[in-house]
Amino acid sequence: MEPNRNYLFQSNLFTKSILQDVLEIQKDIIYFLQTQINFTDPNATGKVIFNYDKFLEYKKIKVQKNTYSPDQILSFCFGLLEPKGAFYNKKTSSLVVYNLFSNVEVNDFNPKEFIITFADFGKIFFYEKFALEYAKTSKIEYTQIESNIIDLKGESRKKFFELLSQYKSTGFYKVSLEEFKTLLGFIVYIRDDEDETQESQQLQLKLLFQPDEKQTDFKKKEYLQSWSEFKRVFLDPAIESFNSNTKLDISNIKWTTVKSGRKITGLHFTFQKRLDKDSLEPEMMNAIKHFTEYGLKENQIMFLLQRMGYKEMYNRFMNAVTFNKSYDNKESKFYHKKVWFETESGEEIKKLGGYLYDKVFPELKK
Repeated sequence: MEPNRNYLFQSNLFTKSILQDVLEIQKDIIYFLQTQINFTDPNATGKVIFNYDKFLEYKKIKVQKNTYSPDQILSFCFGLLEPKGAFYNKKTSSLVVYNLFSNVEVNDFNPKEFIITFADFGKIFFYEKFALEYAKTSKIEYTQIESNIIDLKGESRKKFFELLSQYKSTGFYKVSLEEFKTLLGFIVYIRDDEDETQESQQLQLKLLFQPDEKQTDFKKKEYLQSWSEFKRVFLDPAIESFNSNTKLDISNIKWTTVKSGRKITGLHFTFQKRLDKDSLEPEMMNAIKHFTEYGLKENQIMFLLQRMGYKEMYNRFMNAVTFNKSYDNKESKFYHKKVWFETESGEEIKKLGGYLYDKVFPELKK
């Protein structure tokens, strides 16, 4: 079974988990591996081949000297053998600390290929077969992520897009500001001393999900602590990058704040799934045909369909313009002429496409 190259599939457990001290390049390695496997493969073993050249192709890197060498990528893979992740299992009321890989080995015949074996939770996150065994249920919830997420800059932005992708079916994501900043890595717990044992790293992860637990050796550290700074430095630029990237399948992202008194305590995100021309409804395809004939460009029509839908487009059109009422009047100078008139003034419209752009759909100018 071939993997779906356009989308990455992962368990919601992973989407809502936290990876600490993971570099962006390591996150990209994980994304790439998801393009090489099939989430629904009933015969999955948890082993996957990492090919360096294919990885560069996925990241759209044409010159090898502009990126990491195969040996450096290998070292990043080794880093994912360590337990760097955690999630809270609500069903069992327990914290789970995990590592993604259990083994990484170099292909003896090709030093640019590594054989990666996912650890137990790596298998659960990226293969339905193992997720079902873990959940002991016939229904598995997963997140479908547009594979072009690789183009986004910064691990926090990528995590943000993952979180939104989990709610594509509803177009609505509600989260407390504390949880949101924690999932994005802006809230961490650090020790007073320099003793970074594996046990202390796991305690750090535990505190992210159970901050009320008393741990005197750790202190909470919050980056971009003020709302105005968080909004200016991260939130607004991230949303702008999502909305302007036509390769992503989520668009028109908006947000509102939730307040307790004067304090901002949460966020509500609304968004739409970006339209794919190959899977449009017949009504939308008809709208493309009609408005192309009226003089708009296809990319403009797709934008309007995404922004307001075909019903609102037709509604505005019918209210703004009127077809030649004298089409069958032999005595009229407009006899058998395919011309349109402005409904309000009755004046002839010389260029319908330009009129629609200028008067009817001002959104196209933005």
